[in-house]
Amino acid sequence: MRIITKVAQALQRLFGPCAEKAAQKSNVIVRQRKFTPKSLARTFVLGHLSHPDASDEQLAQMAVQCGADVTPQAIEQRYSQKLVDFLKGLFCEATQVIVGSDKVLAPVLERFSSVILLDSSTVTLPDELREEFPGCGGSHGGGAAAMKLQTEWDLRSGAITCVQTEPGRSPDAATSRQQARRGPGSLRITDLGYFNVGVFADMDEHDEYFLSRLQFGTGVLTPEGEAIDVLAWLAEQPGPFVDQPILLGQGQRLACRLIAWRLPQEQADRRRQKLRKEMVSRKGQEPTEERLQWCDWTILVTNVPVEKLTAEEAAILYRARWQVELLFKRWKSQDLVGVLSGSTVVRQMVRVWSRLLAALVQHWLLIASAWGNPAKSLAKVCEAVRAFVGRVAASLARRADVEAVLADLCQVVSKTCQRNKRSDPGTFELLNDCSLLDFDLT
Repeated sequence: MRIITKVAQALQRLFGPCAEKAAQKSNVIVRQRKFTPKSLARTFVLGHLSHPDASDEQLAQMAVQCGADVTPQAIEQRYSQKLVDFLKGLFCEATQVIVGSDKVLAPVLERFSSVILLDSSTVTLPDELREEFPGCGGSHGGGAAAMKLQTEWDLRSGAITCVQTEPGRSPDAATSRQQARRGPGSLRITDLGYFNVGVFADMDEHDEYFLSRLQFGTGVLTPEGEAIDVLAWLAEQPGPFVDQPILLGQGQRLACRLIAWRLPQEQADRRRQKLRKEMVSRKGQEPTEERLQWCDWTILVTNVPVEKLTAEEAAILYRARWQVELLFKRWKSQDLVGVLSGSTVVRQMVRVWSRLLAALVQHWLLIASAWGNPAKSLAKVCEAVRAFVGRVAASLARRADVEAVLADLCQVVSKTCQRNKRSDPGTFELLNDCSLLDFDLT
């Protein structure tokens, strides 16, 4: 099925059956007058996609395009807890709609059934919601109330396969996504927040692959079971890349690979500076000398066999994990997902859920128009999408009309939204050509 058809179906499902289901659960429309569940969903989601900080005036303009002939005063009267519940329920429905492309992004990704980038981002909420979404009281996890978005992005297809909401104070290591099954042949890439040898062992038993940084202090043994002093052992290994079989964890003893390379001095020093700042801020003490020396290396562990993934390819794939951070950056800087605005808690939460929904729809349109093209700036594509929101709203009644609008979007993106020129190759270029990797290895 063409990606344009997939996205058109997803849009009609979200603003059709999903909206009806969320409206029924929330009882947001008691007597149908101007608004229907469909037009209400389209007004607030597409209105905030077009203008992330949409006023009641702008939302009323969108409502008219969606078939609801209302005034700004009518929009103001819609703000209620039922509307919040409606949009929250609609977001839960939207996260079950998976939209991915069949376009091959890079041959290395085709070796896996999926390549999941798992990470989280925290959104500060009004303090009044501290019981439902407890935060960390102003520290790393937000304020008194905060919501964590556990997000999984499949780099193979471009699909956002999961956005799970959790309390802001919940640690990544404890998320239920740790136990999620993604199927044989899948690859999960995570940062140190998700490091857990037991989770890795469980994945290995289910024929799933993992790629992660090595947590400092984790037991590492030779395949024969002899404990290794990691830093001393690394210093003895030949070549720019270390790629050796090991046993991971003193108790678990999980057979896998350790892949490592020494960083340039400047990059290692930046890591040490960041580590000192974090340790003093969180624990009130300086890191040990051994922990500081650890910053000289990037050390990965994986159970992907060497014939399926070389050390250089593993380094590039782990670098690709940064794409999910850029996704969060677009959501927060361009879509204002992390901004609390509005005169009341209800207004603030309407915007939180509307913007999250808008970000998902925006991503579907991005997949339709730019996925697989390394020359395109995804941030520029996200901005280009906004000009088509009105046409999308007006076309939703007929599948063929939606597809026509999406085809026009693809045509515009094909001629514009070029990535700014730079000397270093981008992630998607590296995925297609490992020889471009230039880590200044020593």
